[in-house]
Amino acid sequence: MLKVSEELCIGCGICEESCPFGAIQVEDGLAIVGESCTLCGACVESCEVEALSLDITERKVQDDISSWNGVWVFCEYRLGELASVSLELLGIGRELADKRGVQLSAVLLGHETGDTAKTLIGHGADRVFVADHEELKGFRDDCYGAVVTDLITTHKPEIVLAGATAIGRSFIPGVATSLNAGLTADCTKLEIREEDGALLQTRPAFGGNIMATIVCESSRPQMATVRPKVMKELEFDPDRTGETVAVELTQKQLQSRVTLIDSVVAGAAQVNIQEADILVSGGRGLESEKGFVLIEELAGALGAKVSASRAVVDAGWIPYPHQVGQTGKTVAPQLYIACGISGAVQHVAGMQSAETIVAINRDENATIFDVADYGIVGNLFEVIPKLIKKIEERR
Repeated sequence: MLKVSEELCIGCGICEESCPFGAIQVEDGLAIVGESCTLCGACVESCEVEALSLDITERKVQDDISSWNGVWVFCEYRLGELASVSLELLGIGRELADKRGVQLSAVLLGHETGDTAKTLIGHGADRVFVADHEELKGFRDDCYGAVVTDLITTHKPEIVLAGATAIGRSFIPGVATSLNAGLTADCTKLEIREEDGALLQTRPAFGGNIMATIVCESSRPQMATVRPKVMKELEFDPDRTGETVAVELTQKQLQSRVTLIDSVVAGAAQVNIQEADILVSGGRGLESEKGFVLIEELAGALGAKVSASRAVVDAGWIPYPHQVGQTGKTVAPQLYIACGISGAVQHVAGMQSAETIVAINRDENATIFDVADYGIVGNLFEVIPKLIKKIEERR
C-alpha cells in the first residue's frame, strides 16, 4: 500500500500533479490517497521530502512450481453457442503448449453441449474437460468459479487463459483470487520466455500509450484474459483426435447464491461488429451525428456494419456497442474504412488487426495514415458520395 507520513508531508501538491491516475489529492495540507491508486510509484519518486513510501508485502514463492504442467483454455459456451474467442484462445494456446512441450486442454461448462468437445479438439485441444449439467445452462458467477477453481486445484495447469468477455471478466478474477495466482487482463500478446518457461503477458497500459509485459514468476497458475479478435484461430482439422473427460460435479459446486430468472439478449448486443467482414467507422470528422447518415449509406453499399471511435460515442452520436478501441471492442474485419478518425493509439489498438485499412481524412498528417494500407486525403463529405457512386456503378 501507499503510505503518507503526516509528519513529513508539507502539502506541496507535487505528488498530486505527478500521479497519472489522479489518485492523490491534497486536502488541508496533507496528501490523501484514493482508491484508484495502482501503486505505480510515480508520486514516491517525485516527493522531495520523502513523505510517501510504498509498503509492499514480501513476495511469496511457491515451492511446487515445477509440478504445475500444461496449458488450459476456458471455452465459453452460452445459449447453445461456442464463443468465437474460445477458438482464438485455442490457437495461441496451441502455440504456447508446443513451445512448452505440454498438453493443451480446454474447459467446457454448460448444458447439452453436444459435439462441442469434438469442435475444440479439431481446433487444437488435446483434452477437453466437459462439465455438462442443467445447473450450468445459464451463467452464474459462483458456480462457474467453483467448478473451474476445483479443476485447476486438482490438475495444476501452469497456464490458464480465458476470454476478456463479460463472462470471463466476471468470474476469472475470483478464480485467480481463490488460487492466490496472478492474473493479467486484456492481453494482446502472449509468449513463452525461453530461459525459464515463464509466460510473458503483454497488455496496453497508461491509457494505451505504452505496452507493459507482465510476468508471474513465483506463482502458478499464470492466468490471463485476452480480448476477442486479437488472436487467430487454427483451421478445423476433422481428423484430429483427443481425449474428452467428463467432469463429476458436486452439489457444493452447483449451489449458488444467485437465482437465474431469465436470460435476455439486449437489442444493442445484436450490433455485433466483431463478426463483421467489413466495417465503416466514423469519427469526430463527421462533425455531428447527422454525419452517420452518410456512413450508413456507404455501409449499405458495401454490405458492411457501422462502427465508431470513442469520441463520437462519448458525444452521444452513436451507441456504445458500435465503439472500436481499447475501451470498446477489438475487431479484425477483412476491410476497415476509417472516416474522419484521427488515429489515437486507443482506437488503433482495437482495429489494427484488420486485413485492409482504408483511411479518409482531410488532415494529411493524421496518425491514422500510419496504420492505413490506403489513405485518401480529402473532405469525407465529398469523397464518400463519390465512393458510393463508384461502388453502385460496379454493381
